[in-house]
Amino acid sequence: MKLFRVYSETGDTYLMAMDSKDNKDTIKTEANEFNIEYIGKGTRENEYLFKINGEIHKVFIDNGYLLIDNNSVFKLERLAELPTQEGESVEEMIKGKEGEVISPLQGRIVMIRVKEGDAVNKGQPLLSVEAMKSETIISAPIAGIVEKIMVKQGQGVKKGDVLLIIK
Repeated sequence: MKLFRVYSETGDTYLMAMDSKDNKDTIKTEANEFNIEYIGKGTRENEYLFKINGEIHKVFIDNGYLLIDNNSVFKLERLAELPTQEGESVEEMIKGKEGEVISPLQGRIVMIRVKEGDAVNKGQPLLSVEAMKSETIISAPIAGIVEKIMVKQGQGVKKGDVLLIIK
């Protein structure tokens, strides 16, 4: 079982657990589960056929874009494998990552508004990142206790970096 953080072109991040057996993959997200089987190549170049939850779909890949059934478009910007613990269930793996506060952009930390041990509410401002003379306030994705602050004021961060952890 592998755990991935998926970064889309729009800045959204998703957690995804993947398990492979033979020619079949099971992908679980926070809300869905997909059983995927590779069937073969499609009728045009860079087109592939997959059976997803029992239905056959055409997936066309071009310059990092996935076009599914000539309808849905998804651009994958980055995929990062996360460490897992042996014997941990998928739900535990995903739940353990939901309190991670991720930088939505590259910039510099200009203000940290909380300290370790503080209780925070969902939506409460936690810190600010400056990029191109514009300040972005990062808010808490969940309510909880600030367990660890991973950055310091003035530190440069990249999009997708873990800034702090809330439990």
